[in-house]
Amino acid sequence: MIVTAQNRTIPLSLPAGFFFLGEAFFLAFALLFALHPEALASPRHPLGLALAHLFLLGFGVGVLLGAMHQLVPVVLEAPLYRQELGYPVMLLWASGVGLLALGFAQAPALVPWGGALALAALFLFALHMLLTFLKAPRWNRVATSLAWVVFYLVLTPLLGLFQALSQRYGFYDPERLTWHLLAGLGGIFLLSIVGVGYKLVSMFTLTHGVDESALGLFLWAANLGLLGLAFGEGLGYLLLLLAYGLALYDAYRILKNRMKRVLDIGVRHYLAGLFFLGLALLALPFHPVAAALWFALGFVGLVVTGMLYKILPFLVWTHRYAKRAGKEKVPLLKEMLPEGAGYLAGGLLAFGALLSPWFPWAAWAYTLGALPHLYALWEVMRR
Repeated sequence: MIVTAQNRTIPLSLPAGFFFLGEAFFLAFALLFALHPEALASPRHPLGLALAHLFLLGFGVGVLLGAMHQLVPVVLEAPLYRQELGYPVMLLWASGVGLLALGFAQAPALVPWGGALALAALFLFALHMLLTFLKAPRWNRVATSLAWVVFYLVLTPLLGLFQALSQRYGFYDPERLTWHLLAGLGGIFLLSIVGVGYKLVSMFTLTHGVDESALGLFLWAANLGLLGLAFGEGLGYLLLLLAYGLALYDAYRILKNRMKRVLDIGVRHYLAGLFFLGLALLALPFHPVAAALWFALGFVGLVVTGMLYKILPFLVWTHRYAKRAGKEKVPLLKEMLPEGAGYLAGGLLAFGALLSPWFPWAAWAYTLGALPHLYALWEVMRR
């Protein structure tokens, strides 16, 4: 099949639906986090589990699913196998996240139902991506990173299900929770952010000709590092440090060869996220809770919000104004986003994330950061 711009076009309702449902989960997380900042200090606190799933499975994975529906056809140069499959994925995922969060927080009987719905959503998404990958006329390392992300999107809930069943049937080992955390935090978010970031940061900075060799080495180091940590091997930590160095090197090469000299809001958020990733890795052997908070709130939170400031305006402008450009007056792409609100949000999110391991009131700063972030995206939709 010949891939054209037309048959790669995805309805705005598909990625935007994931984005704004994810934003709803983000707002719910922020409000609960401000009221109960102590819950995230313990990985087994019921409210902490609710908060973690609202933020990571709700906000982080939600935005990732929406972005992948748009990005995969571009990376693979092949259309989605059946783009309409995205809507049942959205329904199952959103229902699953809501029931999981409510179940962890107040009604444990809902947890299996929420987990089953979320697992069904991710299995359906993985099947859809597999069928799409099989249609790809060529392959590259960005596609490889996305394939690994799909693998971890399935593995993470399976490990969570295994942990839940082990508790019920008498072979529970609390140390195995680490497997679930590593697959979710490292497998999904580290690989997706650095892999997708390679593509998006290159696009945002108008960088061409940077080879993908460092990204390929990063994927090897990150995957082997996660596997090593899962089995308690110190070499795994060293490999993750190597992976981080490769991610920094890739970012340096992209920025060094850029044609667009001024760094925009999405790239600045990405670089701030890499700073928090470094903090998290350095803190991991000494203060795992601080490492997890810096990874989630700083690295994931800043990169995901920053990328949305670039992705959503482009999608809205393309669907709403592209055909009218040149025929009538339409807003410029850079006019779609109120950048002041985005930078204010980023500053508050970074400040709250940085101090959250030690000061409970920092959760309020993080929550305040969610408000201008939501306002900025709302203004994009209104333009």
